[in-house]
Order: sequence, then structure tokens, then C-alpha cells
Amino acid sequence: MSGWTRISAGLALAAVVFTSPALAEEAVRPWYADRLMEIGFRVVKDPKAAPDFTVESLANAKTRLSDYRGKVVLLNLWATWCPPCKAELPSIQTLWERTKNKPFVVFAASQGESQQTVKSFIASKGYTFPVFFDPSGRSGDLYGARSIPTTCVIDKNGTLIAYAVGALEYDTPQALAIFAALADR
Repeated sequence: MSGWTRISAGLALAAVVFTSPALAEEAVRPWYADRLMEIGFRVVKDPKAAPDFTVESLANAKTRLSDYRGKVVLLNLWATWCPPCKAELPSIQTLWERTKNKPFVVFAASQGESQQTVKSFIASKGYTFPVFFDPSGRSGDLYGARSIPTTCVIDKNGTLIAYAVGALEYDTPQALAIFAALADR
């Protein structure tokens, strides 16, 4: 069974989410819930520590997700062959440009592809946000990614607070404002 069809305990356990205002009335919602839901994320009702993993950067440096503790992390699981992934990458670039001077980082982990494939693609598009490659797709397995893109929001404490499956627009005024607010808190 492939990593994309398996649902890991990590995201499956976190799948209890605030999906509508009616459900949210039953519990106290965090300050960011409505704003993240407005841009397409599902907010985790009982946040848990984000699973840690190690990948390589395009410059061959080993990097752990936990190396970014103290920053808000937008973990984007994607691939160069994925049309929805490619569609959202320009808006992720804009988000990165607007937030890179804050305690915020984009952590784009390509799933199941070689370093050369990812490196060539990123260079051809001129993207400058942090890109990593995970030829095994283990990071996607840890987060229960059933399809890509899957994107997770991890707070400064290393806690998974929200996720989205499918392409989103990260350069809208609402998206830029919520990620800046998360970074500023």
C-alpha cells in the first residue's frame, strides 16, 4: 500500500477539527480558528505535537522539522508532477516574500522525487522559499497525507494546529494577514 493511501495515526488522531461555526460553539475555539477556516484550513480541535522528520535541502543539508521550533511553519507536502501543487506554489512564494523577516518559515517537502528533479523544477520557476526533498515520502506518511498538496500549520511550540488537503491561495489579503498574525504572536 502506498504512503498516499495510508492514513497515519498522526493526522488521523488530529482529524477532530473545527469545521463549522455550529460545531465550534460547543468548545472554546482558538483566536486563529475562524481566520484559518476562512482561507481553507481545518483547525485541529485538540492540537498535538507535530511529528518530527529529517529531509535534505536542495543544497544537501540535512534538516529536521524541529529545527524551526520558535517559528510558525507552513509545511507543504507536494510534488513537481502535481498540477494543484504547481498552481499554489506562486502564492506560497508571495507568502514567503511577505513573511520571511518574521518568525515564520515555509517548509516545502517534495514527496517521492529525486533531488535533481526538484532542484531543476525550482530553478526553472525561480522560487526562493525553503524547499526540501523526501524521496521516500516518509514525511507525508507521518502526516497522513492521502493526496497532495497537503499543507499543515505548525505553531511556534511545534504543535500541529491546522491542515488543508488540496491547493489553496496563500497570497490573498486574508491569508497574508493570518500568517503574519500567527508569526507576530
